[in-house]
Amino acid sequence: MNPDNKNKKHRIYNFFSGTENRSGRGVTKKQVEHDKQLGFAYFFKLLKMRLGKLALNNLIFALCNIPLFIALLGVAGYFNGSVNTASDPLYGPLYGIMQYENNPVTSALFGVYGAGTELTVVSAASKVLMCFAFLLLITFGLSSIGMIYNIRNVCRGESIYTWGDFFEGIKKNFKQGLAVGIIDFLIIALLVYDIMAYSANSANSFMMLVFYYASILFAAIYYIMRYYLYIQLVTCRMSIGKMFKNSFLLTALGIKRNLAGFVGALLFAVAFVYFYILFPSVAIILLGIFVFSFLAYIGVYCAYPVVEKYVIEPYYEEHPDERPGYGEESFDEDTEQIFTDEG
Repeated sequence: MNPDNKNKKHRIYNFFSGTENRSGRGVTKKQVEHDKQLGFAYFFKLLKMRLGKLALNNLIFALCNIPLFIALLGVAGYFNGSVNTASDPLYGPLYGIMQYENNPVTSALFGVYGAGTELTVVSAASKVLMCFAFLLLITFGLSSIGMIYNIRNVCRGESIYTWGDFFEGIKKNFKQGLAVGIIDFLIIALLVYDIMAYSANSANSFMMLVFYYASILFAAIYYIMRYYLYIQLVTCRMSIGKMFKNSFLLTALGIKRNLAGFVGALLFAVAFVYFYILFPSVAIILLGIFVFSFLAYIGVYCAYPVVEKYVIEPYYEEHPDERPGYGEESFDEDTEQIFTDEG
C-alpha cells in the first residue's frame, strides 16, 4: 500500500475514533475483495441470487411490526361512527333568526347555508387500535437491527440463516439497539410532523415554505444516515453519539454512492405508490414480502463499502492482530467460496 494513502486512512480512522470491531465478525481478505464487486451490475446479480432471503427478511420485519398495521386499521376508520351536522357556521345564527322571523330572504339564505353534512366520530375502538402505534417505539428499531444485520451479511457475501440470524442480530445489540431505535423512531415522527405542518401553512408564509423545503432536505439526509447508523450498530462498538456523528460524516464521504442509492430508492417508492393506486390489494402483499427489505438492500448495498473503507479497514490496519484470519498459514482465494447460497 502506498504510505501516503495508508497515512490518510489512519488520519480518517483517528477522526472516527471510538470504534472497536465486533469480535469474530470482522472483514476478512475474502470479504474485502468481495466488496470491490459492489458496483451497479453486481447489485442486480446479488439481488437475483438472494431474492428469497430478502423476501423472508421482509416478512419477519413486517411480523415484528404488526402494531403498525393494527394502528392503520384504527386510522382507516372502519370502526368509526358518524353524525349529521351543519356544513356552514352560519347555520346556527340563521336557524335562530328563523325562529322569530321567517320570510323569503331568510328562507333563501337558509337554503344556501343550511345544508347538512356527515361528520365522522372517532370511536373508542379506533382510538385503542391507534394506541398500538406506541409499541413501534420498541419494535421498529429492534426489527430494523435484525433486517440490517441480515442484509449487511448478504452484501458481504456471507451465508445467512434468515430467521436465526435476524434475532441473533437483535440479541447481540439489544440494549444499545433499543435506545437507538427509540431515538430513530422519534426523529422520523418529528420529521414527518414538520413536513406535514409546514406543508399545510406554506401557502400563507414564505418562511413556512422555506421550512417546508428545509424539512424535506433534512429528511433526505437522515434517510441516508439511518443506514450508516444501523450498519455501525451491528458491526462496531461505539457510543450512540459517535454513531450519529459518524453517520452524518459518512453521508458526506460517500456522496456518490449515497446519491445513487437515494435516487434508486426514490424511484422505487414513486413506482410503488402508482402501483398501489392501480392495484391496492397486490401492493399491500408486496409491502409485506418485499418493499421494506428491498429499500434496506439498496441502502446497505450503497453504504456498507463506505463504512468498510473509512471505519472498519483502517481499524484493522491499526490492529492487524485482531483481523479475522490473522496468523493463518495460507489463504486460497481460488478455491475458497465467496458466496454460498444455502436456500
